[in-house]
Amino acid sequence: MFEEAAQGIYRIVLPLPDNPLKSLNAYLIRGERRHLLVDTGFNRQECREALFPALEQLGARPGEFDVFVTHLHADHSGLAADLAAAPGTIAYASAWDGATINKLTDGPAYWMDLLNEMARHGCDPALLQDLQTSHPGVRYGPSGKTDFTVVGEGDVLRYGQNPLKVLSTPGHTPDHLVLYEAERGILFSGDLILGDITPNIPRWRTMRDSLGTYLESLGKVEKLSVSLTLPGHRSLVRDTKKRIGELRAHHARRLAEVRSVLRAGGEMTAAAVAREMTWSMRGISWKDFPSPQKWFAINEALAHLDHLRTLGEAVREEKKDLVLFSLQQG
Repeated sequence: MFEEAAQGIYRIVLPLPDNPLKSLNAYLIRGERRHLLVDTGFNRQECREALFPALEQLGARPGEFDVFVTHLHADHSGLAADLAAAPGTIAYASAWDGATINKLTDGPAYWMDLLNEMARHGCDPALLQDLQTSHPGVRYGPSGKTDFTVVGEGDVLRYGQNPLKVLSTPGHTPDHLVLYEAERGILFSGDLILGDITPNIPRWRTMRDSLGTYLESLGKVEKLSVSLTLPGHRSLVRDTKKRIGELRAHHARRLAEVRSVLRAGGEMTAAAVAREMTWSMRGISWKDFPSPQKWFAINEALAHLDHLRTLGEAVREEKKDLVLFSLQQG
């Protein structure tokens, strides 16, 4: 399914079966000589069956379009290697996220390192075992490595009607990128800004405060003149400044909730904090959460705990191979 989101820009909706996100928005920017595809969907048959016929109908055959990956997550990068295999195709990504996409194709070592570290944050061994096969990044990641052309802050890509400026907006991932067409005020936001749901902001080992960094990225985009935001999932965003305010308010409520959980629980692991937080899947008990959703929830709890530490409101201690958080006293 595709539709014209703005003149010369087409949104292609790709299904993400059995995933709370439901679908991914890929965008084709049509140009006179070459086109640009923004994000790719999972490396799974359902995404292929939606993407490839749509591109064909839009007159974008393999080798006639390039690929821009906003960030490393498999729902945005899963088909990058396959698409980039067409002769003459350029695949753009940021330095850190692009390198990590390729690192994830090396085998289980990278994943096992991530999973083992999360044991220190209170993750149940059975959860970590299940994630070795159930995590969508494991199941639907790229088929192989991609020779990415690295782009970053201030680079300009020329596709479609007007130049596209690359902006660095880290937080959701360490090197997340967006594209901004200033002439019409169009923002391709990846997972920086979503309209119907709030982006998951996880902890990253390379970032001291991923939530704080994400909020700074929102502030950066807020200064732009944006008339239409084209997000990575769900509905288009017509009032970007309003949505940014809503996202800030969401995380302020989250931080207040984490403070309340720590006040009641004392020293706690991130997993213990996550179990007490409110999630959109609260119709089912924590023990019945799918393993990937527990993973995302615990990592988001960690991001909020790290932010409280940055604010001087929480402390982190290591005791008996566990990382514990508590409110700062006094």
